[in-house]
Amino acid sequence: MTKEKASTIKDVAREAGVSVSAVSKVFNKYGDIGIETQNKVFAAAKRLEYIPNQAARKLSSKHTKIIALILNEIKVERGVTMPLEILSGVSNYLEATDYEFVFYGTTSKKQAEKSLKQFCAEHSITGLLIQGLKTTDPYYKELANFSMPTVAIDLRIENCKIGTVSIDNESAAAEVTKRLRQAGYEKILFLNGTTHDEVSQKREAGYRSQVKEVLIDYAHFSEEKAMLQILDADLTGIDAIFAASDLMAIGVIKALRLRKKETSIAVVGFDDNVLASYVSPTLTTVRQDVKTMSESAVEDLLLQIEEKEVRHRLLPYEIIVRESANI
Repeated sequence: MTKEKASTIKDVAREAGVSVSAVSKVFNKYGDIGIETQNKVFAAAKRLEYIPNQAARKLSSKHTKIIALILNEIKVERGVTMPLEILSGVSNYLEATDYEFVFYGTTSKKQAEKSLKQFCAEHSITGLLIQGLKTTDPYYKELANFSMPTVAIDLRIENCKIGTVSIDNESAAAEVTKRLRQAGYEKILFLNGTTHDEVSQKREAGYRSQVKEVLIDYAHFSEEKAMLQILDADLTGIDAIFAASDLMAIGVIKALRLRKKETSIAVVGFDDNVLASYVSPTLTTVRQDVKTMSESAVEDLLLQIEEKEVRHRLLPYEIIVRESANI
């Protein structure tokens, strides 16, 4: 049995007795088409059971507003959920608006090949959400003089035209370190991610502000690297390890268990990811509400686009005390 051919925009134009251009303008809601013509087109489309091609409508419309989310160097690693939570939060918020939503992944290599301004122009982007940049990334540097409506998530940008949404990473790390010291822990190792992640820099600054003896190592936010480094480390005198991410903290716990030190050294993480309450011992950590962060970023971006108002938000965080450190 031969499948009946779907009606086209030309069929609708012929049925309604108008031009193809007129039909296109009706479906794309142009204001220069009379009500009589609109009624003819809609009636013809109904008779022919014509369904407008949504993709074509978006491309042809002069009024399409596109919000893009750019995530940098997404890690496919157990327990890394923040990028997916941001993607979900942004998508869900924009679903109730007239804005189109697109998502792009990027890397330092891609950024070096094409500027952020050029990328946005080529994709007709109206407003931009961006997360995960390192301070050495080309896009991070370009944001210092960027003027398109933009909100950076979990990044602090030295540009008053760029909105920002994050927790106060420095204050959170300082509070954790202070509470460790008040609980009697004297020699605290801070296991950081890298030296060129903005959140790493802020969290390290918070730690440094609360200790007399600075002990820092780097594990690139990797559970495996953290475990290997703690297995090889000289832990003489160390009574607490504060890791700048939960993944690294879980690696620390694994290494301490292998070294039979899981009960003698306190461990604190950062993020409160899905694994924090399942690892043994359960992980004391800093919780940041990624859903609220994502929704706030979209809300602020739409405000920039529509009202020309730029916001810089610091959202609340919470220290979640579990078995790994009683602070």
